[in-house]
Amino acid sequence: MKTIRPLPRLLEPFSKPHPHHKSPIRHSQRPSHRPFVSSSTLTPLQTLTASRILPYPRSALYNLIADIPSYPSFLPYCRSSQITSRSRPDPTHSQTWPHTADLRIGWGPYDETFKSRIYCVPYHTLEACAGSASPTISESELPHYDIRANNKDSEKHDLFTSLLTRWTLSEFPFKPSPPDGPPQEGNAEARSSHPRTE
Repeated sequence: MKTIRPLPRLLEPFSKPHPHHKSPIRHSQRPSHRPFVSSSTLTPLQTLTASRILPYPRSALYNLIADIPSYPSFLPYCRSSQITSRSRPDPTHSQTWPHTADLRIGWGPYDETFKSRIYCVPYHTLEACAGSASPTISESELPHYDIRANNKDSEKHDLFTSLLTRWTLSEFPFKPSPPDGPPQEGNAEARSSHPRTE
């Protein structure tokens, strides 16, 4: 027996008939390419910020974030993700990084692919720009990217006009040992055995 749950509030525009229709739209009549939410229902600007202290080295976390093809294995509703072009080798590590990528997100009838422009400051910052968003990283930190040419390829989305995702990783500032006591968890002496990244 299938349990029926109420639709989330985000889906309400699709569950109610349009005022100009004589009969309600049935689920089976809805086109599969219809966007999840129209951009006119969203506020002009939303900013979400989170900060976490994780017990992993910065390089391991950065490699995970930059490994775009692995996203479907751990990101909910990510159906596929692929790097479509790579940067020139960066001057410090002589490594190429993602430059453009496609991320396909799906949930129920919603299924959309987002094209992003990626900018990596190796092992410190990664930004993904979609729509009309531009990177906030200075061009001097990105000599391995052609930012002006890449921004011309921005694609319009039904869900948003601009989306900027920024990951910044830094070593967590460890507490010094107390002058008359044993080392505390997270102090400089514990650094080599317990790396932490913020």
